[in-house]
Amino acid sequence: MPCPRCDGPAGEPPAGPGAATTPAKPGTATATRPRPRTGAPDATWLLVGTPNVGKTSLINAVAGSRLQVGNWSGTTVEVTTAVARMATPDGAHSVALVDLPGAYSLAGTSAEEDMVLPVLMAHPDALIVNVVDATHLARDLTLTLELAELGRPMVVALNLLEQAAERGVAIDAGVLESGLGVPVVALPDHRRHGAAALAAAASRATPPTLTVDYPAAIADASERLRALTATRWHTLAGLAGEAPAVPATGVRVGAAQLGTRAAVEAERAALGAHGIDPFLAIAEARYRTALQLAATASHQRAGRGDPSERVDRWLLHPVVGPFALVAGLALTFHLTFALSDPWIGFFGVVQEVLAGWIAALPLPTLLAAFLAGALVEGVGTVIAFVPVLFTLYVLLGFLENAGILARVAYLADGLMRAVGLPGRAVLPMVLAVGCTVPAVQATRMLEERGDRLRVALALPSISCGARLPVFVLLAAAFVPAYAAVVVTGLYLLGFVVAVASALLFKHLLRTDESSGAMELPSYRWPPARLVLGLAWARTRSFLQSAGGPILLAVVAVWALLELSLPNGVSLFEATARALAPLFAPLGLDDWRVVGALIPGAVAKEVVVGSLALTLVGGEAVEPLGFLAGIGVLGVGLLEAARDTLTSLWGFGGGMDAVDGLLGERLGNVLTTGAAVALMVFTLLYVPCVATLAALRKAFGARWALFSIAYQTSVAYLAAWAVFALWP
Repeated sequence: MPCPRCDGPAGEPPAGPGAATTPAKPGTATATRPRPRTGAPDATWLLVGTPNVGKTSLINAVAGSRLQVGNWSGTTVEVTTAVARMATPDGAHSVALVDLPGAYSLAGTSAEEDMVLPVLMAHPDALIVNVVDATHLARDLTLTLELAELGRPMVVALNLLEQAAERGVAIDAGVLESGLGVPVVALPDHRRHGAAALAAAASRATPPTLTVDYPAAIADASERLRALTATRWHTLAGLAGEAPAVPATGVRVGAAQLGTRAAVEAERAALGAHGIDPFLAIAEARYRTALQLAATASHQRAGRGDPSERVDRWLLHPVVGPFALVAGLALTFHLTFALSDPWIGFFGVVQEVLAGWIAALPLPTLLAAFLAGALVEGVGTVIAFVPVLFTLYVLLGFLENAGILARVAYLADGLMRAVGLPGRAVLPMVLAVGCTVPAVQATRMLEERGDRLRVALALPSISCGARLPVFVLLAAAFVPAYAAVVVTGLYLLGFVVAVASALLFKHLLRTDESSGAMELPSYRWPPARLVLGLAWARTRSFLQSAGGPILLAVVAVWALLELSLPNGVSLFEATARALAPLFAPLGLDDWRVVGALIPGAVAKEVVVGSLALTLVGGEAVEPLGFLAGIGVLGVGLLEAARDTLTSLWGFGGGMDAVDGLLGERLGNVLTTGAAVALMVFTLLYVPCVATLAALRKAFGARWALFSIAYQTSVAYLAAWAVFALWP
């Protein structure tokens, strides 16, 4: 779940050896920043396969890149590229590895599948690497047969062989290679030695020799149309009535475009007159051939069966499943707090030491105030919550890549259907826990525009990572013994409001009922390097995205505090005091709290920095010597390490009270009920500017403005209700 706010516009795909990944389409997010271009790649490999087959993990292992990796259909929505240095028989070469979205067929039936054929046709000289799931060999070979009909050199990479062996299935790669007429590489795992096997196979890649035995009538018709189409696949697509996709060049390549529509329709009519449905006949012939290939190349032995099925009997049980889901969510956030809270305290110690060192320097008063007040107390306060985000991303990354989050979507299918959405609509909602911007982009996996709009408008209610620092600060200051429970409740409230909003929009936006299917991948134990790498990339994305808005907003707040009106009141205070009466019904009548919500509209994490500036920033700091500061840091580091171990054992312990003056000052200006109302308002009010930009790009300015008005109204009503009902 990377946040595009930090990554900025993407440029061209990386071309130099070792370059980091970047989307091939301009304007999309990058997972890591590309290195300077050092020349065009020597070759391009297009990785094609069904969803959840492990293409992205394979690229990550081979190229050392950090891609977004998921177990859901459509996780890799954009076409991304990584460049690796590959050792081939004739020397080392740089190869661009292009990760295409998961697809079951070249005839796209979803937004993800529609991207595959255009990229294949736009790179006629590229090598096709078809990654095949060994646990579903016959199903995946159906796509292999479609790729073979493009007449392009290709390599088949057998993946997930270890899971197939657990089910008692042994696959002979040599037999499969003989049947397909293309090199077949067995990949027992995702380690880097797979690169050598792929490189060796690529050096001898040829177009497949196998042809599907279609019914005579279909074969004769395809031969008569063959001269009118680009490939055999397009001929058969025309006969089946499947509209081929539009390649990147913008030129259509289907039979109806390169030949005459009359010729195609005449052949289809002739087949229909003989009682032949060309779509079914072609699909049945391909699947029959795939079954024969799978039966020849695989052998069934005694096995333990699929362990995922045994686990799913309990995890997906209609009674046990929802309880397991809620318990797992609560445990996730408990571990997040238990592992990160000691390090939040350590970063607080770092802030105090830095402020003491600045006070000891012979600096001009204004500069010292800026460094200590704006940078250390403002930006530093937000950076102090990096441990929370990193821990959360580690846990979510593990659940995502282990196949557990796909079960979340399955369990939510009934709820999604109740509001007129397909089950996989919950996937953008899960992504929104990391960042709302990629979640809005992920709504493209839904076929109906009405569904996409309803989900996108509901997403801002779900708490993203940027709001977590605010929850942590207030929960630790006011309800430290129940911090994990409160924050878990806020996340659940966000999901409830999002679902309720989707139900409301169902009546406002009249759309047809949509349908769809979702695959549940087998449970996997993701590599620690992959999970930690993704967590750090996502945390770094947060830092990079928050850096700009936080620096501008916090410095602006600090400057407004320094600028005074003729009556001696700062401009910021005057503005916040003017707005304070509007928030009095919520218990938020202190101008400093109201003022923090204003820059929070830019980015929610700025709320913490603004509170630190207005409540603590003006305090005098005692000068601190360098060696004394080092000693304080050493003690704080040891205490953080000790508390990390001891805090894991008590679930109810949650978090300790916030160290320093900020928590104390918040207690002086807010009651517990007002603090909870503030958390609810922060959860639901106006989306950040990056989310608004994503909504505007996808659906237009009108809906972005609607989101501002709707979210602010819902937030105000919800916060008012919480404060009014709080005992």
